[in-house]
Amino acid sequence: MEKAPANKTHRVLSKKAEEFVRGVHFAALATLMKDGSPQVTPLWYAYDDEKFIINTAADRVKYRNVKRDPRVALLIHDGYSYVQVRGEASISKTRNPYDDIRSLAVSYRGREEGERQFREIYSEQKRVTIEIKPEKVYENL
Repeated sequence: MEKAPANKTHRVLSKKAEEFVRGVHFAALATLMKDGSPQVTPLWYAYDDEKFIINTAADRVKYRNVKRDPRVALLIHDGYSYVQVRGEASISKTRNPYDDIRSLAVSYRGREEGERQFREIYSEQKRVTIEIKPEKVYENL
């Protein structure tokens, strides 16, 4: 029986991992609830300037969790091929959350549907952008 390759661990993304995360994949964000239990949410993401960018409505649990405890894990996967990032999340004070959600919606839903969802849903919500700077990166690609 052939042995499975070991996962690679780094502090920054390898070239292969960066190529992978620049593709369109769903991610799962793990945050910590007040009692310390994990909370996991599927979401859209972007990778920009060595940070992962996510966007959410300000009334969501993940936003409250990140404000209280910034430790997170983000898993970007395509089946068994994945990149997992652990690090601290911060609420962006420099990015425009409406530009970010519009860009994400178009990337994941296509131009027409993404613009429609932005107009009808996301532009009506109070939105925030969360940045995740990788401290540990695990990859299996």
